[in-house]
Amino acid sequence: MAASDVKYAYNFAVEELRDREYPQIQGKTYLDHGGTTLYAKSLIEAFSADMISNLYGNPHSDCSPSKLAGHRIDEIRERALRFFNASPDEFDLVFVPNATAGVKLVADCFRDYAAASNTPFWYGYHRDAHTSLVGVREATKGFHRCFTSDEEVETWIEGRTASGHRRRQLDLFAYLGQSNMTGRRLPLDWPGKIRKNSQRVPTYTLLDAAALASTSPLDLSNAATAPDFVALSFYKIFGFPNLGALIVRKVSAHILDARSYFGGGTVDMVVNIGDTWHAKKDVTVHDRLEDGTLPFLNIFALDAAMRIHTKLFGSMKQISMHCAYLAHQLYSELSQLRHCNDTPVVRIYKDANAIYGNSATQGATIAFNVLRADGSLVGYVDVEKAADEQQIYVRSGSLCNPGGVATYLKWTPPEMRAAFAAGHKCSNPTQVVKGKSTGVVRVSLGAMSTRADVETLLDFMRQTYVETELDVSDTEGEIFTAIPQALHVPASPSVIVSSSHGSQSPSYFSSAPTSAPSARTSPRKPQSSMPTTPHSQHQRSTAQASPSTTSASSVTTSETDTIHRHKHALAATVTVHEVRRKQGQTEKKSTWSRGMKTALNRLV
Repeated sequence: MAASDVKYAYNFAVEELRDREYPQIQGKTYLDHGGTTLYAKSLIEAFSADMISNLYGNPHSDCSPSKLAGHRIDEIRERALRFFNASPDEFDLVFVPNATAGVKLVADCFRDYAAASNTPFWYGYHRDAHTSLVGVREATKGFHRCFTSDEEVETWIEGRTASGHRRRQLDLFAYLGQSNMTGRRLPLDWPGKIRKNSQRVPTYTLLDAAALASTSPLDLSNAATAPDFVALSFYKIFGFPNLGALIVRKVSAHILDARSYFGGGTVDMVVNIGDTWHAKKDVTVHDRLEDGTLPFLNIFALDAAMRIHTKLFGSMKQISMHCAYLAHQLYSELSQLRHCNDTPVVRIYKDANAIYGNSATQGATIAFNVLRADGSLVGYVDVEKAADEQQIYVRSGSLCNPGGVATYLKWTPPEMRAAFAAGHKCSNPTQVVKGKSTGVVRVSLGAMSTRADVETLLDFMRQTYVETELDVSDTEGEIFTAIPQALHVPASPSVIVSSSHGSQSPSYFSSAPTSAPSARTSPRKPQSSMPTTPHSQHQRSTAQASPSTTSASSVTTSETDTIHRHKHALAATVTVHEVRRKQGQTEKKSTWSRGMKTALNRLV
């Protein structure tokens, strides 16, 4: 079977299972899998059946229901490790609420280790880092660096530049496996390269795999090249439960032992009256780091989630191929959307080395802004709201990716500070500041996305934002307004010219001012009437103010007047066309010609 046939067959299979497994999205188009993917009906049914059939107690107790819960947690922990090809002999898994909690746990442990050993803590992170990774820098007392490109990271790893490292130093380098903004995938061989570089002081690595693991295999089978710490969120993979994990290389776990805080279940003895002393558990890494009672019911749901997910979709590799296919189709067709003047409808943000359809370099995420025909921006929140009205669900904003916003939207630190001072906030955004967008629209696909989802979004974009042609009245208005300016002559006595839609518009001879032309602007609802343009509003007001008007067909003019009108129209045509050409806004020839012929006919 040809590769294209395989893709179509898999897409068809997903469409079939959606009808029975995802009733919550019937008639809806969900495109925010980067936030969370969707849970299957059979997952909820399997979890419910487990809860009804078994009696579970708090795993910290010693009764039979509690022992059953404890045994199941151990089994599920190992199964989760194997889901990522991580050997339980070389890795441990610490359950946390989400990926951010895993990142914070690592940051707290490094901070405490540095303080206890009087060792400087240096932190490096990639520009594409999620806000949760950026926040780790605050634990370093100013000893940190943001790498602004992959090349900077490679150079740093190879040791070709001065690192500024001290002889005794604790180093941590962190990055995302996949940008949560643009979906570009970063090199997964960096941890191995860093570990092999003997010229550097020991440097630990932290991988934020939350976005990557949602639609791509995360392979930790080679402990020698794997990151020391991996943070992820299970709900981004399975939709349910709301649970995360920190996967730890056991040979690197000693750094985490220095954490000063301890919670219930992580210690074997505590003295607090007359003395302060405690003894931590020393059997496993997770025993020392999982504070209090685990969310054991969520962990049981994870067991059902892994089993059902594999049953429905086969493997993460198949999901990755399917999502890469859909993302390539969406990117290709979005890129080709054009307004009537051949300007793009969207501005897509992507890394130069990322290729849609190549799952090694690009995930199933597209970040973009919508543009009008004149090049101005449509607010990203407005786009999300307009899509929401059509039951199409995307995400908009800065997406907790400050480096991505600065890089792709070209914001400098002074500009960002000024925008904040002027009232812009992530939680209450000003969508456009001084002509720059402060955020993007993000579309992210998932395991249960289909070609139909892609088509629905594309249809929405075409119907809502593609400006197919300028109103004839607008073209006339532009010509009429430009003529006196082009000929450097004063306005002549008023002559009113009838338009095809029954209203009356002032010609270039009118002393009354005409408003600037406006193309059909966005957003507009699909299959709805076009918005009234400023020019057509002026036409109505002019007609109402001048009840005794004469149509073009009844105006008697001399031959000289007619010749002058032709000359004026021709001069205006050249002027307007030249202005538009310089602005990159020239309409397609057919549209302009139709508008000119109509205007000339009415003038003569």
